[in-house]
Amino acid sequence: MRKFTFILCLFLTFIEFADAQSFYSRRRDRLWMFSYGIGFSTYHGDMHDVLYDGLSAALGPSFGVGLRRKFGSQLSVRLDLNWYQIGGDDAEGGASAIINRPGGRDSGDADDRFIRNLNFRSRNIEMSLMATFNLIPVNGSYTRRPIINPYLMFGIGRSTNRPKTFLPGEEGNYTVNLWQIQTEAAAPVSSYPKNITVIPFGIGLRFKANRQIDILIEGARRFTFTDYLDDVSTRYPSIDQVVEWNGGAGSPTADIAVRVYDRSVEGGYPQRQLGNTRGNPNRNDAYYVFQLRLEMYLPDNFLNELFSPSRRKPKFR
Repeated sequence: MRKFTFILCLFLTFIEFADAQSFYSRRRDRLWMFSYGIGFSTYHGDMHDVLYDGLSAALGPSFGVGLRRKFGSQLSVRLDLNWYQIGGDDAEGGASAIINRPGGRDSGDADDRFIRNLNFRSRNIEMSLMATFNLIPVNGSYTRRPIINPYLMFGIGRSTNRPKTFLPGEEGNYTVNLWQIQTEAAAPVSSYPKNITVIPFGIGLRFKANRQIDILIEGARRFTFTDYLDDVSTRYPSIDQVVEWNGGAGSPTADIAVRVYDRSVEGGYPQRQLGNTRGNPNRNDAYYVFQLRLEMYLPDNFLNELFSPSRRKPKFR
């Protein structure tokens, strides 16, 4: 928090100094805005259903920075870089079933989260290009913008995908890289989606704090094209398959894979059999990012000043 406050003060000082250099710049519009902020993220998938479980059960921190360029009175384009954490834990889901099938817990295809007992945590970096659309047009000088302005966000981006889990008896120490082992009848490890395409779609509220600063409150869902944010998608393989897929008998990787692909035995339940339901392959995973941001209207000539050759020349010879 101290670092965040220091950075905020530094940028406020810079903006005030730059604005003081030109009184007449206040009469013109400013086209470039820089924003940064903190918030939280959560995910929607086989271990956590946002509609069923709510947002708070799988929260992780997030941090983002962005550079926005205005095009007209309502449309802007923003380049964002976000770091976020998502995760899920079947044990925290209790006995509530999101992938249960009729027939009860003991039926061949039944497998609720409490019995399944899987978990993951993933810390990723996302870069996206988003169009933002103000619902209230902003014409003329940026200083005449409304006090409150809702906006929509839509775009495309790429994110890393690095789910981890912990070994039995090492709760909280996420040391097993799930993207490097094969835990169910899926694509080979070489084609595991280590980087994914995302489609952000969300809403925000922009509050005018002063002449140069806006406060942004925004949230967006990231639609994905994979069901492996959590390393859970289809059905349980057999132990022999897991061993074969991960280097064969005696391989350290195979030993770890056998220990983490089926965690039901840790809760005293029978080991899952070949073909039992492990996940739901009929829907892709998604995640949400919610942030509180500060957005600063940059001076008109900040790009020229930033890339000016004169800045790289010594002032004295």
